[in-house]
Amino acid sequence: MVTITVDIDDQVKAHFNNFIEKHGIDVDPNDMVQARNEIAQIRLDIKDGYILNQVGNLEAMISMVEDKIWKIKKENMEKINATIKYFIDDDDVIPDNIPGIGYLDDCIIIDSTMDEIYEELSEFEDFCRTRMVYAQKQDFTFEDWGKIKNQEATSRVRNRRLRRSKRY
Repeated sequence: MVTITVDIDDQVKAHFNNFIEKHGIDVDPNDMVQARNEIAQIRLDIKDGYILNQVGNLEAMISMVEDKIWKIKKENMEKINATIKYFIDDDDVIPDNIPGIGYLDDCIIIDSTMDEIYEELSEFEDFCRTRMVYAQKQDFTFEDWGKIKNQEATSRVRNRRLRRSKRY
């Protein structure tokens, strides 16, 4: 097995940060369609677990952007938009058609964005799970989600107390 080590210096980090600042928060729906198409093709052609994991993370970001109820924080939206644009950019640092390493730079960008938005993405995934269980094809709001989270927290505390009381 061949191992490749990549050092990301300040110049490369600056390039990526400029890319983020340049693209702002307005995500083009066509970019998301193109990204989803490229992800589907990667899933067909590539078996590398790291790449597949990272494109899965990008899919989660796209789902968060497309959600009609979820409101992404502005700073996270900038990062997600830049990540989508970088992913679909034919003129990125490492051309995608280079076997073995073509998606390395894209994965680094996705991974870096995940580090930055992880908390919000986790909250979004919790929101989606809760909506799927409780909404039953009805409207579902942040207020509904908050009430359910509070009810579940209260129920967990009550269950813990009940288990403890049975021990004594």
